[in-house]
Amino acid sequence: MEKLILTFQRFAHYEAKGKSPLYEYWCNKIISHEPLLNLIKNIPISQPKPNLFFASVQYLSMKNPCLLTAVFEEPEHVDFEKSFQLLVQFCMEHQQALIELFQTKLVQTNEVQRASYLYPIFSEIASAVNKPLTLIEIGTSAGLLLNLDYYHYEIKQNPSIYFGNTNSPLTLQAENLGQPLLKLEKPIIQTRMGIDLNIIDLEDEEQYQWLNCLIWPELKHRKTNLEIVRQIHQQCPKKLLAGDFREILPNVLKNEMYKESQIVIFHTHVANQFSIQLKDDLMQLLNQISTKQSIYHVYNNMYDANLHVDLIENRIITSIRTLKNIDGHGNYFYWE
Repeated sequence: MEKLILTFQRFAHYEAKGKSPLYEYWCNKIISHEPLLNLIKNIPISQPKPNLFFASVQYLSMKNPCLLTAVFEEPEHVDFEKSFQLLVQFCMEHQQALIELFQTKLVQTNEVQRASYLYPIFSEIASAVNKPLTLIEIGTSAGLLLNLDYYHYEIKQNPSIYFGNTNSPLTLQAENLGQPLLKLEKPIIQTRMGIDLNIIDLEDEEQYQWLNCLIWPELKHRKTNLEIVRQIHQQCPKKLLAGDFREILPNVLKNEMYKESQIVIFHTHVANQFSIQLKDDLMQLLNQISTKQSIYHVYNNMYDANLHVDLIENRIITSIRTLKNIDGHGNYFYWE
């Protein structure tokens, strides 16, 4: 129980603070509420417990409209203590339904805002190799980051910079607190591929609603972005493959067509759900692939929170760039 309490304390202080006052308050109350803690213990060890708990409650309350539903819809106008009592009441009344969600749903937040720093990285890689890119995302969820050249970007810096698709219905805004980005060339993307144990199909209304409920209630712009992206997503051809990347990657990359492009394997805010063994398996697999073709590996949460851009050639790893202190939701980053 002590570890679970610490998890919610950390979530309140490092994740929700300044972004979701509602979840911050609830976390600080949950840590001393034994019935809720006992319910939350049913969440599998592999899943981030606060994220899955809050998403499950939000999802279930939307399917069963009640007073708590209004809290999620208008969190800025609620009495926090009353809202917590509504949370307790709802959870106690729907324990079995929540436990079923804990066992069947996954935290697969597909934060499209992270494309704000991935686009410059992929542009830099494409310019360096002078080849089209094959993008392969591990833990792709719905695959929204594979559409990154379909979005328009406004990056606040000195001076501000704009790039991407100027005709896109979605403009992503972020702040670069590091070295200014210079002119970016649009990367040519030959192939887009996403791998996940559970692919989310945005055309399926229930799956779309689950992805929507993974977004914290105060972050309404993210919910709006998801709604817009849902339409863009259908216009961008890609392959989304369900299964274990350890089995899929070697089979896929046997295809000779990928030798004409630069392979970029990326994953953001996914590896924190990997076991130590799975992280080792991933690195061994990437090293093996690199004996036949160089790859770029773009990732975070493997060993630290920084975003790393590594080039792997013949099992030799060269660090190309490291971005420190990036916002988990992609609102800001430090270009270095």
